[in-house]
Amino acid sequence: MTALTERTAPAPDGINPSRARDVVRALYSRPPLTAADLSAPLLSMPDGALTTSLPGAVQFADVPATVARWAALGIRGVKVFAFGHNRDEHATGATAPDNRMIRTIQAVKKEAPTTAVTTEVCGCSWTDHGQCVLRTDAGDIDLEATYRLMGTMAVMHAEAGADCVSPTAMLDGSIRAVRQALDDAGHRDVGVNPNLAIHTSLYGPFKTLMQTDPRSGHRRGLQLEPGRAQQDTLLQARRWIAEGADSLTLQPVMTTGDVLVRLRDDQKVPLVAYSTSGEWSALKALGTAGMVEYLAMLVRAGADQVLTFAAETVAEHLEAHRA
Repeated sequence: MTALTERTAPAPDGINPSRARDVVRALYSRPPLTAADLSAPLLSMPDGALTTSLPGAVQFADVPATVARWAALGIRGVKVFAFGHNRDEHATGATAPDNRMIRTIQAVKKEAPTTAVTTEVCGCSWTDHGQCVLRTDAGDIDLEATYRLMGTMAVMHAEAGADCVSPTAMLDGSIRAVRQALDDAGHRDVGVNPNLAIHTSLYGPFKTLMQTDPRSGHRRGLQLEPGRAQQDTLLQARRWIAEGADSLTLQPVMTTGDVLVRLRDDQKVPLVAYSTSGEWSALKALGTAGMVEYLAMLVRAGADQVLTFAAETVAEHLEAHRA
């Protein structure tokens, strides 16, 4: 009776590794991670600057060689940040026609035209107070001035060749303003990818290198609180989509895997998981194979693309171990 029961037992729903030969397992397997799943942060620094603290932090003169190397490895996207310009309370450098952000976008597109370029649209790199927003004399957020700044930046980036812009400050109305500015300027095919930024210490190395720490010491009020991350991220994502977002970036992801899973269940738009600068030292401790497993987990959890400082290291590993 036992033998008969075993013979007539229903087939398993998936691959049973103890009952599948190598060729059968290979038939149904999929790569857990490919270089095409990865994008890299590109931190454009002044020529002569020391840029050893984070991968992707390069002197402007080295931008073409860097993106060419990444493209050859199969990395298909970069997110551009820029540093080393004059700052003032009105962030006037952000709309200067030949600033480092504009020149970096142009350099990337000239060297690697099929690389998708996303840009940071935010005041933090351009204001002397390090705030993401512009403020009135009384210290309040100047909404209209901030909307104009973000819209102007977005249009300038699009005209320089950006494929997508990423408003960073989580400011209600900003996505609508950026989308409208792009549409009015004839850039309806340039995407808007706002951040879902959760307050964390894992932004630290980037803020130190790029000198974007605000004088207030934190950005609470423009970021989500970690204790309510699951609920508030979903609500904010819906707001951004209603305002015209085409895709979304969740950051950081090392401590918000649960949020990524829930966000994927709630949203059908493309999701970018940003493994932020503070995760880099932890990833180095994991070793390259560990990095691959971690980033593959983010893809399984729902990320359509992973933005990570480990992109080049992992892409090199995947290329070396490609079957």
